[in-house]
Amino acid sequence: MLRSTLAWLGTLALYLLLAGAAGTHEVATGIVVAGLTTAWAGRIRTEAKRHFRFSRTHLAPWSRALAGLGSATLRTGAALARAVLVGSHPGHAHRRPFRRGPEDEPAERARRAGAVLLASLAPDSFVLRADPGRDEALIHALGESPPPADPRWLA
Repeated sequence: MLRSTLAWLGTLALYLLLAGAAGTHEVATGIVVAGLTTAWAGRIRTEAKRHFRFSRTHLAPWSRALAGLGSATLRTGAALARAVLVGSHPGHAHRRPFRRGPEDEPAERARRAGAVLLASLAPDSFVLRADPGRDEALIHALGESPPPADPRWLA
């Protein structure tokens, strides 16, 4: 019950933040959206065949990736401006080591999903493939980027 209440409040707050106003119509719409989202999330949690379990150890890679978004956005803007002015294309695909871990553990599923999301969240790269059974991922990137220090994370 506490999880659902917190999810509902968080979704309502996010909706109002993104709406940019807290008028009667926005609050009413936010209440409906938060209720539907919370019900949907609850149904997924109870009926999903695959479960994810997030760990506190996942917070450090998420924090590092989110903290680097500003500088990555500036670098990407400069690389794209250079490409427009010079007429080149700075993008390329490369393989990175990516330790998948056991396929049947909820914590490993959550880590893999988070790693792919974080690598694709950066404005200068996104994951093209992360096939099951292979301990590598194919990533498209602008410019050169060093491989991650931890092969369990792509960002």
